[in-house]
Amino acid sequence: MAQDLVIGADVGGTWVKYVVVDTADQRVLQGEIATDTGDVGITIGLLAREVLGALGTDRSRVQAVGLACAGIVSPDSGRLGRSPNLPGWEQQDLSAPLRDAFGLRNVVVANDVNAALYGEYLHGAGRGCLHLVMIALGTGVGGGVLIDGRLLLGVHNSAGEIGHMILDLDGPTCTCGNHGCLEAYAGSAALLRRARELAAAESAVPLGSGGAISDSFGDFVNRLGTQLTTNELYQMAEAGDLTAVALFRTAGHRLGQATASLINLLNPDRVIVGGGLALAGDLILEPCREVVRDGVLAEQARNTPVVSAALGPHAAALGAAALARETEF
Repeated sequence: MAQDLVIGADVGGTWVKYVVVDTADQRVLQGEIATDTGDVGITIGLLAREVLGALGTDRSRVQAVGLACAGIVSPDSGRLGRSPNLPGWEQQDLSAPLRDAFGLRNVVVANDVNAALYGEYLHGAGRGCLHLVMIALGTGVGGGVLIDGRLLLGVHNSAGEIGHMILDLDGPTCTCGNHGCLEAYAGSAALLRRARELAAAESAVPLGSGGAISDSFGDFVNRLGTQLTTNELYQMAEAGDLTAVALFRTAGHRLGQATASLINLLNPDRVIVGGGLALAGDLILEPCREVVRDGVLAEQARNTPVVSAALGPHAAALGAAALARETEF
């Protein structure tokens, strides 16, 4: 029987999302399992049992496995370096447990945003383009760069850490320890932190829109406390709460600062914005585009499209599968 199936998986701090695709890149199977952030072997073993068990006799058709992982990944060695969301996985070899669990020699590991970008390049918002930048607005902010259809990794495999572009040396402290990184403004954790700061203010604090904190915003945020999510903030903004709108606009302007710099530096066909916070759509993307139009040097590049990702939560798994299929072992 032909080996025509490829498995792609995306390891996050909570879940591992996986897909199995055929030669036409159609999904034969997809699902998710829980991540054990302290143990690589347990998680990969569970993944193999889940996927191979679901495939049944079709398991013999599996050609390769691609694993995308948050953090600094070395595709050559298969090792994961720094990965704040996976503390027990840091400095671990991911290739060996993959080979052992799946019984395959052909395995590939990649950074999660690089994999998502590659998926969007082949099947999503980047189709037809050779030069792309992707910014992933999750809990933090990740990034990836594609030049001439090839992922840019850099000499230490750490290229594309867009979330740690420093926008203001006097800005808020980032999780990396620096100050004023994009992640400290435009990640969902940063947005929630800023919302709580505003709600806790004893007096009205002027916002970028020229207004002050609305009573309804403060009451709502204080009532939810640590249960507040960016989805609630998005719903408030959609309902017309000016404080919530200003919160997204401020994050969008900071995103625009970084995006304008990236366009000046790399001149891509387009910039793709993904991740959970990107679901806010034009609430965050339109202020980003406004800054881009003013901040890009080359006149022809000022209208570089800044678009939402198209593949949804399985983008990185699809990209990992594509990288595994295309790799010469």
